[in-house]
Amino acid sequence: MKRMAAVAMIAGIAGMLASAGGCVWQTDYEKAVAAARRANEGLTKCQGALRDSRGEIQKLTQDVQDRDNMLAVKDQQILMLGKGRDDLKADFDKLKALYEKAAHRTGPMALGPILPTVVDKALREFAAANSDLVEYLPQYGMVKLKADLTFEPGSDLVQPGAKEALAKFVTIINSPDAGKFNIYVAGHTDDMPIAKPDTRRRHPDNWYLSVHRAVAVEQVLVKAGLAPERIGAMGFGEYHPIEPNKPGHKGNQANRRVEIWVVPPDRFLTSEAGSSAAPAAAPAPAAAPAGEPAGS
Repeated sequence: MKRMAAVAMIAGIAGMLASAGGCVWQTDYEKAVAAARRANEGLTKCQGALRDSRGEIQKLTQDVQDRDNMLAVKDQQILMLGKGRDDLKADFDKLKALYEKAAHRTGPMALGPILPTVVDKALREFAAANSDLVEYLPQYGMVKLKADLTFEPGSDLVQPGAKEALAKFVTIINSPDAGKFNIYVAGHTDDMPIAKPDTRRRHPDNWYLSVHRAVAVEQVLVKAGLAPERIGAMGFGEYHPIEPNKPGHKGNQANRRVEIWVVPPDRFLTSEAGSSAAPAAAPAPAAAPAGEPAGS
């Protein structure tokens, strides 16, 4: 429309020149036409620049909208992450509460030391002083004797050095702080079969050997002054290894052990220690975790 106005203006100028009777020079007319043409070209350029600016504005507006949409998505993600964090914290708090409850239980499966502090300390010192023969596991309330140092191969006769250590153990267990606890002796072997005829006559298989060794340790404890009504003896043969046996029934010395469990009076027995009632059959104590060092 503006271009048509420019052309009309030129036509008007021409008409004026014509009505003037030809007194305006031809060159002036041509100059006017050229000026009008330049003005029209400038107008066209301005219109193009205006369109480009409007396009840029539209693009920037769209970019802003896209960014706002992206920020809205990020805000939603932050809210979801916050909720997930709160859910994880709630789960953690529940697990922590269960852990603390388990840690304060008194029994073979407790997670920390289950014996009184004085007894626990005395057994730690006892194990440290007899580390070649004894290991103490406070989380189970259990002392392990290394069978290869406690007995000759295939024998259930307790060696003199082991007897001396067991006498020291009885001194600890007879102390006032440990007097309420019962003692369970559990024998274990590896999977090497008993081959010697003389040994087989005394111990027909590994199960017999494990029981006989547990009874032998129990007798040493009684002779050292431990009341017999506080003691139980049992054997598990080769069936509770703490480390893999070598292929081909070659055994593993870590599995040849005698475990001495210090047990609260309300565990396993149906009567209080010191009662004349016979103890009921006791379930097996939990085996020490695989990989624990040897102690029988």
